Amino acid sequence: MMILRCEEEAFLCQNEMRVVSLLWAENMTTDVGFLKDKSKRFFSNALYLFERGDHDLCAFNLEQSCQLLVKYFIAKRVGEWPKTHYLDSLMRSLSEIYEKAEIYEYYLENELFFDDLSDAHFTSRYFPKAFTKNLTQKLIAEYRKFLNFLEVTLNEKLDSDK
Repeated sequence: MMILRCEEEAFLCQNEMRVVSLLWAENMTTDVGFLKDKSKRFFSNALYLFERGDHDLCAFNLEQSCQLLVKYFIAKRVGEWPKTHYLDSLMRSLSEIYEKAEIYEYYLENELFFDDLSDAHFTSRYFPKAFTKNLTQKLIAEYRKFLNFLEVTLNEKLDSDK
C-alpha cells in the first residue's frame, strides 16, 4: 500500500513538473525581452563596478551582458536560446540565424576582445587573475563598439549606457 502511494505521488509530481515546464517554455518563446533587460543591467553594473575600482567583477559583468545580449537576439529569432556560455559558439549561431556573415567576421576581427571577455567568465570567479583598470577600460570601449555594431547590423536600438 505504501509503495503504491509513493508511485502515485511520483506520478503526480512528474505531471505537475511537465505542466510547469510547458508553461515556462510557452512564456519563454513569446517574451525574451528579459534577456535584453538583464544584459543592460549587467552593463550598467559593469560601469558602476569600474568606477568603484572592482575590475574583476566589472569584466565579469561585461561578459554576462554580452552573452545575454547575443542570446536575446538568437531567442528573438528562433524562440529559444543556446544553453552555452561560449561566445564563439553564440556568435557563430547569431551569424547563421540572421544569415549575416559580417557578424561572425566581426567576431573574428575582434577575437582578442571576445577572448578577454570569455576569460572574465572563468577567471574572475575561479582563479587569482586580476583585471587591471587599463584592461577593463579597453573592454568597456570595445563593448560599446560591439553594441553599435549590433544596432546597425541587426537594426535594433539597444539604449545601453553609453
